Amino acid sequence: MTTSFGTTTGTLTPTDPKIRFQSFTGLKSSNSIALTRNLRVFPLPFCTPTLIRAVATPLKPETSTAEPKRSKVEIFKEQSNFIRYPLNEEIYTDTPNINEASTQLIKFHGSYQQYNRDERGTRSYSFMLRTKNPGGKVPNQLYLTMDDLADQFGIGTLRLTTRQTFQLHGVLKKDLKTVMSTIIRNMGSTLGACGDLNRNVLAPAAPFMTKEYKFAQETAENIAALLTPQSGFYYDVWVDGEKFMTSEPPEVVKARNDNSHGTNFPDSPEPIYGTQFLPRKFKIAVTVPTDNSVDILTNDIGVVVVFDEDGEPQGFNIYVGGGMGRTHRQETTFPRLGEPLGYVPKGDILYAIKAIVATQRDHGRRDDRKYSRMKYLISSWGIEKFRNVVEQYYGKKFEPFHELPEWEFKSYLGWHEQGDGALFCGLHVDNGRIGGKMKKTLREVIEKYNLNVRITPNQNLILCDIRSAWRRPITTVLAQAGLLHPRYVDPLNLTAMACPAFPLCPLAITEAERGIPDILKRVRAVFEKVGLKYSESIVIRVTGCPNGCARPYMAELGLVGDGPNSYQIWLGGTPNQTQLARTFMNKVKVQDLEKVFEPLFYYWKRKRQPKESFGDFTTRMVRIRKTSRAGRQVGRSGSITGKV
Repeated sequence: MTTSFGTTTGTLTPTDPKIRFQSFTGLKSSNSIALTRNLRVFPLPFCTPTLIRAVATPLKPETSTAEPKRSKVEIFKEQSNFIRYPLNEEIYTDTPNINEASTQLIKFHGSYQQYNRDERGTRSYSFMLRTKNPGGKVPNQLYLTMDDLADQFGIGTLRLTTRQTFQLHGVLKKDLKTVMSTIIRNMGSTLGACGDLNRNVLAPAAPFMTKEYKFAQETAENIAALLTPQSGFYYDVWVDGEKFMTSEPPEVVKARNDNSHGTNFPDSPEPIYGTQFLPRKFKIAVTVPTDNSVDILTNDIGVVVVFDEDGEPQGFNIYVGGGMGRTHRQETTFPRLGEPLGYVPKGDILYAIKAIVATQRDHGRRDDRKYSRMKYLISSWGIEKFRNVVEQYYGKKFEPFHELPEWEFKSYLGWHEQGDGALFCGLHVDNGRIGGKMKKTLREVIEKYNLNVRITPNQNLILCDIRSAWRRPITTVLAQAGLLHPRYVDPLNLTAMACPAFPLCPLAITEAERGIPDILKRVRAVFEKVGLKYSESIVIRVTGCPNGCARPYMAELGLVGDGPNSYQIWLGGTPNQTQLARTFMNKVKVQDLEKVFEPLFYYWKRKRQPKESFGDFTTRMVRIRKTSRAGRQVGRSGSITGKV
């Protein structure tokens, strides 16, 4: 049978309201790939002959002997003894790279194999390591360790990511175990920073001591703990099985072990993930009302804490189905915003999260990784059916979504009071790249004053727990290194983001991080030419490919690499990150960008409404154009027949 995407999958047409889904319970032993199976029965609220995809571990129809199609990565996971083999052997071979299976498995350990694409001839392999820091929290000891590792084993720089983590580039294979074990022994981890499982959980980076912000951070940490792999593969490979697990809150342990509604694999080393983990990457963010510093709608799950009038947390609104990645020239792939799933009481959030994850685990597609994110499952099913299935795993009905105030983007740059007598200082870091004099100065300040830091989802850095008496000397030394107060930074730079792209990302089609400084200068020049003020700004994001790591589809002006020195232009995102941009133009050569920018910015200046952002303006123009075209069609035939 075929799906709406036209590819063959295993599907079932139920004839009664009870559908059986198979689930893996893990490998029987490290020497066997034989799989033990459980059958779970769900009374579903729909019994019409709707196609139900059970791609995770499909039950073969009795009349068919055909194996369901699965991607190659699914086979690698199945045969890996819970993400160990053959990586645990490959890291000791003499070659500078690892084999295909290990290249996929090492992602679960928080690393990608890369090579320098600027060099011709023999490939120069290295590895990028990504840490996992829920809410962007980085203890002083870990920051200093990462700073040292960048110089000793990397390319001399650290990169702050759009998911509040570090990326360390240029690590050679022979140094992997040393670097990994050093991170682990210094309050850090890379476990699950990449791969088909829950990635780093976002939360507002501002270290406010209010009930709201502290509770959001605590929730993010609990969700991260709940969905951390349990089988020990990470520690077996990098520290020879020595465990560095921190104590977990009892509510996390209780929620993970609960199998009241069929969410778990009984007796498996991975009770939530099983042998196959998730179909694809999975992203979660937590925030408080109004604070959209985390791009809440771009995540698989967006969690918003709901408070009463006294600021006491009561429960959570949950969004589902966001995601940025897509593929050029394949319209069946697309960026998508999360949509409301419902509300849960405060004590139920971990069970609700687990139910959503289990739904994606068991029903997300595993045959074609382009369509394996949860957004495609929800787009295929619709939110009502998705909610109904999640409720089977949750064991309850979701309550109605609570009304929320309007979202705002908050950067937390500059100096602020934490609320406990201390200050924090938000520093703008162009594209999150810390190197040179900036790196040296940051280390001196963080080490001298014993500061903890936090990474923001906008690739910036926050210095925490600063005494008032330290403010002047810290401000002075930072300014000398180019880390200026935000009022001295071009407003275009303050909200701009780019992914690393060339030279190390294997997916890059064109420049992003290396190209955006010049692009921003050229945008500023066009602003001046058409008469826009210096204080006026737009959100600009650039990526070297359509995977969307810098979330370009939420930008007011997004540039997405679609060829050598060429970009696809996206318009229509909003400053508060609540609206998806739309494709405006394809294959714009980098040298021709002004030809596109100038008429757009000129028209915005001339035709905008009071205080209308560039993104809102371009969206309004699209609506006007559609209305005009529809009107012309009505005028010709009395009905709307043209495609709009």
